[in-house]
Order: sequence, then structure tokens, then C-alpha cells
Amino acid sequence: MSQTVRSAPPKKKQHSKVPWLVWLLVIVFVALWWSLYQSKWFIAQEVVITGNSRLSVEQISATAAVPIGNSLMSINPGIISEQLEALPEIKIVTVERGWPHAILITITERTPIAVAATVSGYNLIDSEGLNAGTVPAPPAGLLIISAQPDSPAMTNAIQALAAIPAQWAITGLSAPTQDSVVATLGNGAVVTLGSGERAADKVEVAQALIEKGYTVINVSAPDAPTVK
Repeated sequence: MSQTVRSAPPKKKQHSKVPWLVWLLVIVFVALWWSLYQSKWFIAQEVVITGNSRLSVEQISATAAVPIGNSLMSINPGIISEQLEALPEIKIVTVERGWPHAILITITERTPIAVAATVSGYNLIDSEGLNAGTVPAPPAGLLIISAQPDSPAMTNAIQALAAIPAQWAITGLSAPTQDSVVATLGNGAVVTLGSGERAADKVEVAQALIEKGYTVINVSAPDAPTVK
């Protein structure tokens, strides 16, 4: 009895899907790149500025130099921030892309609390002793401090000023060095505070001596003050 042996049917070749996935990813990447960098969908058309008061929109815009008409993705917010931080009036700045057509700039300005005279005018000084801008004349109500802006001397003068009570009605504050802050009071008394360290303690000791009638007081070492 004979038996026929049949060969098994050939197996179908399975093609890898990886090349198609690679091409798909390439197509998606190119489409995304084109839409972000080359299309008209995400073009910078305006600059939105908030938080400014002393600086004008025109001043900020000129310094920011945002390339209107370029794609948002090609604009570097970090570079714009660095350019704006060069303005002494600005304390903090945040630059963001505002999709689909804007650059958003948020400003926090330095608040001047005193003034320092310079060769060309007056520097506004903030609570950290830093230059907060330049003005041709001192604004009313701000004390003129005789100290170099953006220096340890000015920092110590500002620390001392923060501790001085309103009743002293000081007419002058000088700091030739960081350890030689001197306040001239409205009644003519002169108080040498030294550095800005322990300013509150120094003012408390000086106040007690003022009440005793002394007019020349040195509280550089508040635990061992001297008077004349």
C-alpha cells in the first residue's frame, strides 16, 4: 500500500514594521518642525508687557528688541531677559512665549527709598543699596545719602536707614566706608552708627542718649557707646 507525502506549504515572510515606524516618526518630526519654525501659525506679532510703572513700554520694548515676524520657537526668552536685566530699574523679569503670537514680559521694578548724588545726576537707591535708575533731580521725600551706589558702604547705609525712626527726622546720612555710617538729625545731633550691623540695637542706645541731651554720639559699639 503506497502513501503520498505532501510537503508543508511555504511560510509567509513577515516584514518588520520598524522601517515604517521610523518613516512615520520622521514625517511627524518634519511636520512639527515646519509648523513651529517655518509656518505662519506661530509667528511673533506682539509684545505684551506688564508690571512696569517707572519704565515706559517704549523703553522696555527697545531694550528687549523682540524680533517681530520671527517664529516664536526661534526667539530665545533667556537672551531677552539678559538684555532687560541690564536696566537698573528692573529687579526681576520673566520672559515667556505666549502662544500663538506673543512674547510675554513681566517686570518687577526696584523701589527707590533713597538717592545718591553722582557726577551726572542722581541715582535712585533701593532697599538693597543698589542703583534703581538715574534721575536729573532728587524726588521729593527721598533722603540723599552720601555713599557710592552698589557698594558695601551704601548697603550698610541702607541697613542703618531702615532702623532709624521717623522722629529722628534725619537731614543727612553719609557712609564714606562700610564701617562709618553717620546720621545727622533734624535737631542737629550727630550719631555715628559705624556699620549697618546691629542697627536696631545701635538706634535704641542712641535714642536713650539723645533723650539725655547728648548731641554727639558714637554707637559703633552699642555695648560701649561714647558721647560728647
